[in-house]
Amino acid sequence: MPFAPQRCRQRSEGACALGRYDVIESGQTPVNEPAFAGTASDSLNLIQAADIDDTLNQREESMEILRFVLRRGICNIAWTGFFALSFLLSTAIADEVRLKNGDRLTGEILTMEKESLTLKTSYAGEMKITWQDVLCVSSDKELTLRLKNKEVLIGRAVCPGDGQVQIVGVRVGESAEIPLEELEAINPSPPPPAITYTGNVAGGGSLTDGNTDDAYASLSADFQARSKRHRFTLGGRYNYGETDNEITRRNALGRIKYDFFITKAVYAYAQALFESDDFQDLNLRSAMGAGLGYQIFDTERTSLFFEAGVSYFNKDFETAEDESYGSGRGSLGLNYAIVPDRVNFFLLHEFYRSLEDSVEYYFLANQGLRFTLFRNFFASFEVIYSYDRQPAPGRKNADTQYVASLGYSFSF
Repeated sequence: MPFAPQRCRQRSEGACALGRYDVIESGQTPVNEPAFAGTASDSLNLIQAADIDDTLNQREESMEILRFVLRRGICNIAWTGFFALSFLLSTAIADEVRLKNGDRLTGEILTMEKESLTLKTSYAGEMKITWQDVLCVSSDKELTLRLKNKEVLIGRAVCPGDGQVQIVGVRVGESAEIPLEELEAINPSPPPPAITYTGNVAGGGSLTDGNTDDAYASLSADFQARSKRHRFTLGGRYNYGETDNEITRRNALGRIKYDFFITKAVYAYAQALFESDDFQDLNLRSAMGAGLGYQIFDTERTSLFFEAGVSYFNKDFETAEDESYGSGRGSLGLNYAIVPDRVNFFLLHEFYRSLEDSVEYYFLANQGLRFTLFRNFFASFEVIYSYDRQPAPGRKNADTQYVASLGYSFSF
C-alpha cells in the first residue's frame, strides 16, 4: 500500500517553509487538488524543494529591503552633507569686523571712506560703522586698501593683532603689519573726472487768440565746466512778447565768469554781464570786473558762495545820455536741493554801486524753484527782479518778470 504522508496546503509561494502550512491528514484530499500518491522518498523530495524555494524568496525579499534602506540612507547622508557644506562655505566666505566693544560682525566689507566702514550683512542689510570703533578686519576676498601716504595695496586682509591689519595676496606677497589709523580707505570710489560739465536748457511761452492776440516766449540756458582749480560759467536768457502785432516785451541777458581756486574755498574771478531791454531804452548795459570769492559749501546738495570785487559799469541808452563809472560789486549764489533729485531752490543776486556817486547803484536778483518731472526733465518757476537807481528819463526803476518753463538738465 503506498505511503500517504501528511502534506500542506500552500497559503503562498513557499508557504510550507518555517511551519507556515495547514496539515492535511493522511488519506484526505484537498479541495481542488489532485490526490497525492507516491513513495515516502518522493514526498520528502517535494518538501525539500518547497523549503529551498521559500528560502530563496525570503533572501530576495531581504535583499530588496536592504537595497531600499541603503538608498534612503545614502540620499539622507548626501542631503545632510550638502546643507552642512553650504553652511560651512557661507560661514567661511564671510568677512569679519571686530569692534572694540567685543562684538564680531560678519558679512561683506564694501568700502571705508571718510572714517566710515560699510558692511553688507544678511541680517541687517548695509551697516555703517564708525572707523574709530573698529578693532580689526579680515576678509576672504581681495580688497583695495589706500594708505594715508597714498600707497595702494591689493589682497586679502588678515588680522595679526588688535589695531593692526596685514595684506596677503599674489601681488604684494605678505605685507608688514599696518596700524588701522594709517588706512585712508578700503575699496575707495574711483576718482571723479578731471573736468565735469553741467547745465540746462529751458523754454516757456503762451499764445492767446481771440479778442486779444497775444504771444510770449522765453528761452534760457546755463552751462558750467568745473575742475579742481578752475570753474567756467556761461548763461543767458531771452524774452519776447507781442500783443495785437505790437512788441510788448523784448529783453536779453548774458553772463560769463571764470574762477580760479587759490585754495579749496578761496578763488579769484573775472566776470562780465550784458543786458539789453527795448522798454528800458537800453541798447546795452554791461559790467566787467574782477575780485575774490569764497565757496562756503560745495556739495551735491548745497552750493553757496559770495564774491566781492570791482567792475567797470556802462549804460548805453538809445535816446538818453549814456553813463559809465567804476563800481564795487557784490554777489551771492545758492543752489540747494530741498528734496534731493526732486525739488531744487536756486538764486543769484548781484549788486553794483558806483564808486563815484554813492546814489547810483544797480541790483539784479534771480531766484526760483526747479522740480524734476522725469529723469533729466524739469519744470521751473522763477522771479527775475532788477532795480536801477537812475534809469533813463521816463522809465521806472524796477522791473519784475515771472517765468514758468520746462527744461532739460545734463551732467557728464
